[in-house]
Order: sequence, then C-alpha cells, then structure tokens
Amino acid sequence: MQQEIYGCTLIHQSKYKEKGNLYVGGIKSLEYIQKHKFGAIISAIEKLDKKIPDYVHHLRIVAYDEPNYNLFEHFQQTNSFIKHHLESTNVLVHCQVGVSRSVSILIAFFIKELHMSPDVALQYIKDKRDFVYPNEGFQHQLQLYYEKCQENNKID
Repeated sequence: MQQEIYGCTLIHQSKYKEKGNLYVGGIKSLEYIQKHKFGAIISAIEKLDKKIPDYVHHLRIVAYDEPNYNLFEHFQQTNSFIKHHLESTNVLVHCQVGVSRSVSILIAFFIKELHMSPDVALQYIKDKRDFVYPNEGFQHQLQLYYEKCQENNKID
C-alpha cells in the first residue's frame, strides 16, 4: 500500500462507510473532505491557510510540534470531540505532516476510549501509517495521560 506522507490514512474503521471512521493525516488530507465524507475535523497546526467548509464541524488547536508544547491540556477536549462526532460522521485529525501532533491526539483518544497503553496505541496506528512518530515530549505527556486514566479507572 503506497502511502503519501501528507495525505490521510484510515486508522480506525467502523462497520459503516460514511460514519464512525477515524482518519489521521497531514495538511494535504484536507483535499479529501468530500471523498472521505469528513463531517468533523481537528486541526492541530500552528498555521492553517486552507478553508474548512462551513458544513464541517471544526476544532482548531494552535499546536506546535515541539517537545515542550503542552498538548496534554487539549486531550479532554479532543477526545470528547472525536467521540461525539464518530457517532454521526467520519472524523479527520490532522497536523502539518500527520506524524506527531495528530498522532498524539489519536493515541490519547485510544488511551481513554479503548483503554490502550501508549505503546499499543502507537503500534495500532503504525500498522496503518508506518512513518508516524510523536516527538519525545508528546510521548512523555501521553504516558502521564495514560497513568492519569489508569488512576481514574481505579476510582470508578
């Protein structure tokens, strides 16, 4: 399977073609909004020059792919956004290249919703998009998030 580095990749598939599918990608993935029937998009990118159609639910996070950027603070919001919109549409999570920021957001979602460890979630994504690699700061934040979710599960 030939993967285009800036394009999008289906990461988590539902039994429906037009809803419940979760994609990750780079900036070029915005060219596939109609093709993949994206009804919700998370943009984790410092600069966004492309216009998102008005009919698409859009969450924009001005995020930098730097180890000291606090992506952790957005995980609750991005998880809620993804979970809510997967019930009715396909969701794209993108950043500039689709390697670090967007992948970290997906890993946080899999930690919370599918109870995966960060390593298992990363491998789950790598099995479909083999060139992904969250920066080391994001990896550390994801480990802290995993530990926090584990603690919260013990309380429930």
